[in-house]
Amino acid sequence: MKLRTFTMALLCGGVGFLTVSCDKEDAGALVEPQAGFKSASATNLVAGEGNFRIDASALASAKFDCSYDAFSKGLLATYGSDAVEPSACGTTPFNSSITPYARQFGALEWEWYDLMTQLNQLYMYVDASNQSFGVDGHLTNYAAKHKRNLESFWNMPGEITLKGQHTSTLQNRDAIAAVYLNFTTLNEAQAYGNADYLIANVIEPSEAFKTSPLLSFDGFATTGDLIVIGDGIVQVMTDAGVDEKVTFAGILAHEWGHQVQFNNYTKWYGQRVSTPEATRKTELEADVFSSYYMTHKRGATYNWKRAAEFFELFYNIGDCSFTSAGHHGTPNQRLAASRLGWIIAQETQPMGHVLTADELHTIFMAALNSVIDNKIDSSEALANLSTPQMKAVYGKVLNHKAELQQIASGAIEQSQVKNL
Repeated sequence: MKLRTFTMALLCGGVGFLTVSCDKEDAGALVEPQAGFKSASATNLVAGEGNFRIDASALASAKFDCSYDAFSKGLLATYGSDAVEPSACGTTPFNSSITPYARQFGALEWEWYDLMTQLNQLYMYVDASNQSFGVDGHLTNYAAKHKRNLESFWNMPGEITLKGQHTSTLQNRDAIAAVYLNFTTLNEAQAYGNADYLIANVIEPSEAFKTSPLLSFDGFATTGDLIVIGDGIVQVMTDAGVDEKVTFAGILAHEWGHQVQFNNYTKWYGQRVSTPEATRKTELEADVFSSYYMTHKRGATYNWKRAAEFFELFYNIGDCSFTSAGHHGTPNQRLAASRLGWIIAQETQPMGHVLTADELHTIFMAALNSVIDNKIDSSEALANLSTPQMKAVYGKVLNHKAELQQIASGAIEQSQVKNL
């Protein structure tokens, strides 16, 4: 069935709320496919031309960068030319692990990369198959375990659909055709014609496109109760030295934090707005929620060092594509937020008690205003808390105030945060 109208809000890893409308009644449809399309640029919002065209501006306005969009555009700007130069934003373990995959791309791959990643992302919204996680499915049971655990931890039984994004999807003609049938006005013959052409002329001739993690480098949550985690982002972070299970659990916990926010948005934040400050607030809170689950005795049970290794790398992925330091929170601010989540998990009494989402949100807001942003006095933030338990937990947080502020300001180097 063709989805004539598809509207949702996205909160992508390190990005912001984003309304998506894919109602394309006036889109043109050509019978004959085009042989190719112009190489994408950092400002190009359209993937494909002619019969292959999918308008990316229907997914994200120019003021937003969704996880796929920010990454792919930054990658194209950095590597999509004859001369491959190191990233101007500095070398990190992430840069080192992704460079070999980018260097596998030639003219064919850079010409089609933007369309391929967009097809893979859109398929997640219509994929009704049995889900697997990891390139060969080896993370499937682990994903199911943490999904059940998160449902119990946040009291959200059966609410979230978790899907895995795979590079191999782009070798599936039914999957490619499904995207064109659901997100354009093409008929079935045209949609399958596109799929057959792309597989024969783009995927099959490219050894890189058959296996590259850069085609499934994604992770996002939607207000339609969907979380997507791509094989590629897990693989690249594993190459950079982070345990793949820690990576998977960390991304899932972060996106689940956004689902908790979706459930409570009006109560917690009021009317939806798309300002940098609002986005930064929700991202930092998702970081707190993620760390709280990752290091809690009834959550993922990881110690701080293992969790912090993930956070350090995860928060630097966007260095090349995050254009505003205040849009989502700097990597240092996000590390501070994650450390805050760990502190709350350790300091809540009795040990092992799980705070409700409302309680954790209340403590986060107090810490954001009085510790990370330093907008109000700590004694005022403490006095504003309504219960003895909240006051007790926040009193413990304030014992770590200097440490949190040093992390947020960069006075403590990122590489040293995991040793705290």
